[in-house]
Amino acid sequence: MEALTPYREIVEEIKAKGSDTFKLCYQCGLCDAVCPWNEFTTFSMRRLLRESAFGFVQIEKETIWRCTTCGRCWKWCPRGVDQIGMNVALRRLATEYGVLPQAVKPVRTAIGSITSQGNPLREDRAARARWSEGLGVKTFEPGTDYLYFPCCYTCYDQRLMKVSRATVKVLDHIGLDFGILGEEVNCCGESVRKIGEEEVYKGLVKGNLKAFVDAEVKRVIVSSPHCYYTMKNEYPDFGLHIPVLSIVEVLYQALKEGRLRPKNPYPRKVIYHDPCYLGRHSGLYDEPREL
Repeated sequence: MEALTPYREIVEEIKAKGSDTFKLCYQCGLCDAVCPWNEFTTFSMRRLLRESAFGFVQIEKETIWRCTTCGRCWKWCPRGVDQIGMNVALRRLATEYGVLPQAVKPVRTAIGSITSQGNPLREDRAARARWSEGLGVKTFEPGTDYLYFPCCYTCYDQRLMKVSRATVKVLDHIGLDFGILGEEVNCCGESVRKIGEEEVYKGLVKGNLKAFVDAEVKRVIVSSPHCYYTMKNEYPDFGLHIPVLSIVEVLYQALKEGRLRPKNPYPRKVIYHDPCYLGRHSGLYDEPREL
């Protein structure tokens, strides 16, 4: 029995880190069958679940970092196993003990930037609203109807800034009263939590909630599916109890009310990709197709 003690402790640690459903797995292998990773290489979520159940999983290996948290496994699982929660629990263990494989160590640089500057791109916190220059976007103040919260990449990446800039133009077009916050807010933290940095995530959330409370924010519009998922589903655990809307929902409502009316036909075929965190994780499938 003594030989089993360390393994039992690992199992209990995994449970304590937020995952208890792995014990429901009966090894049918459906998670492996639907995992996109297996179209390119070998990755067995089934095996990872089995090893976790017995405490044999090697948290220092690269395996626990391969899951992209796309959600196909739990969507198909007949037993309701939270594979993502289990994997995040393992990453929290690895982060806590500092046993990161070489391929993952560059993540530490991003975490340092997030902690100091509120974004993973090593950009200046004070430049968070620079993307909006020349658009006449007002700074959010009490009484404004909506806060527009663009993600870090659409704030700083030169190529992706066009997303937040285009969003502002459309919001203006449909007549919404909105504003933005700059250095007062942080990264939403969704991906930070998924890589096991729970305390960093909590710090980001608390910083954002303080900014929302100080500015008396009543409703939030986001572009990123990741921002949408965490603010809508996880921030309430920390005290956020205001509507969080995806830009897709806002535009869909404007279309229904006649405030958004396409003027010219578009002769080309459009292919729409469902973001994992907007479709599978958040259930928004019909609205983007109506648009």
